[in-house]
Amino acid sequence: MVTLRDLAVDWIKVRSALKQQLKKLEGDSASQVGLSEDARKAIAARINKAIGEFNALLKEFPHA
Repeated sequence: MVTLRDLAVDWIKVRSALKQQLKKLEGDSASQVGLSEDARKAIAARINKAIGEFNALLKEFPHA
């Protein structure tokens, strides 16, 4: 049976992975990704939005 605690652990893992991807997109080697600057900025904005959603979930269920 899945508990709220299990979900929160997964949310934290996903949020961490998204933060790592964001660092890669915004880092010095970002030009090696093969995306234009505009594309990287658009992807970074979407990742930031997703991170915000996971932060909201964790805030809504602080005792998970």
